[in-house]
Amino acid sequence: MVKNSPSLPAILVATCMGFLVVQLDVSVVNVGLAALKTAFNTDLTGLEWVVNSYALVFSALLILGGAFGDKFGAKSTFATGFAVFTAASVGCGLANDMTTLITMRAVQGAGAALLVPTSLTLIRLSFQDSDRRKSAVAMWGACGGIALAAGPVLGGLLIQYLGWRSVFLINVPLGLLAIGLIMRFAPASPRVDKKFDVAGQICIVICLATLTFALTESGAQGWNIQTLSAITVAIICAGLFMGIERRVKDPMLPPRLATNRVLMTMSLAGAVINFTFFGTVFVFSIYFQNILHYDAFTTGLSFIPLTAVLTISTMVSSRIARRVSALHIITTGFSLQIMGFVALSQMNLHSSSPWLLNAALMLVGIGSASSVPSITNSMLSSVSQHDAGIASGFMASARQLGGVVGVAIFGALIGHADPAAFAKGMSEAMLLAVLALLLSISVNLFAAKQAFVATQ
Repeated sequence: MVKNSPSLPAILVATCMGFLVVQLDVSVVNVGLAALKTAFNTDLTGLEWVVNSYALVFSALLILGGAFGDKFGAKSTFATGFAVFTAASVGCGLANDMTTLITMRAVQGAGAALLVPTSLTLIRLSFQDSDRRKSAVAMWGACGGIALAAGPVLGGLLIQYLGWRSVFLINVPLGLLAIGLIMRFAPASPRVDKKFDVAGQICIVICLATLTFALTESGAQGWNIQTLSAITVAIICAGLFMGIERRVKDPMLPPRLATNRVLMTMSLAGAVINFTFFGTVFVFSIYFQNILHYDAFTTGLSFIPLTAVLTISTMVSSRIARRVSALHIITTGFSLQIMGFVALSQMNLHSSSPWLLNAALMLVGIGSASSVPSITNSMLSSVSQHDAGIASGFMASARQLGGVVGVAIFGALIGHADPAAFAKGMSEAMLLAVLALLLSISVNLFAAKQAFVATQ
């Protein structure tokens, strides 16, 4: 494509809007947890499923979504995914029971799995110049930051004045606009003749579903025969998946990507970011609404220190990346998060300083957002155009899986009615975030340093 093509801004707007609605649905739903609890008379486990049914299907199908984009073209797959996401948003907005709401959230996840990896592929195909591509990726990431930043306040306002259904129905006009832009301005995308690894996909879906079930239900049920059986099934399916991938002719993740150290380490880093970030958002949504008894709008305002810094941190980080290595940026960002989580682990329920809370949340937000552009650009630079779709899908899948596990584990730690037990679980969750970040830093520094240098 010609570098100064007038269609580039329209393509960028549409692809950024795709990431925006996916992230928006995470943030607005979290501030609506109290409203959903009242509307459907559900418990903490039910609220976890509202969040995780979406994220679970999203993470399980992302690699397949990337492969669909390669086989059928990124343009048509992106539009189809957005159409599914938009239709499911209508279903969520009209739901009258928890079963319907959770089911429609899962369908939303399927649509998101098609549109997110193909949005990155469209950027990869459209922006041939490396610097312009980095700016486009930064803008894409910034839109996700805008959604996370504005989502809590927007969601609080919508719930306060229009009810919880409005947080889903707002996706409809955004979806229609993005589909119109991409169909009108994006040229036909190249297609790659490839077969799908059906057996591998089935194994990974069952593995992730049973793992999520076990982690989510353990908070309410404990480790009984049901949750332990689910964990056992997850382990068996993981083993079957690895065996299938070694033998199948067209694996979900080709060997050249499975041995790509940059892709693997960046996928781990992305998973850790979502594990800590979305787990923390869930914990503090419950803390603000159930412990401090804030309404939806006040809860949204309480998230401003965490989310308002996301967009500016993403943009500043992308500029610094022109002069500083990705490894240094990611290490610095993760270190800032560690400082924030250590501070959060020292909080108690009622006497902690709001200044300490806000400063700690800001450190977490700045550290998280500043790392994302370098993680994404390192991944895109490490693969060929031929592999851009499946690599984007794999990395996005790892990130979403990290969020699913974070919400499930953090939710289990705070699953106590007693305020003192809640406070103890919240502190343990923050320290677990610290350990996860330290692990990722160690992997980056000692296992991938040479690979980073080679891709700069």
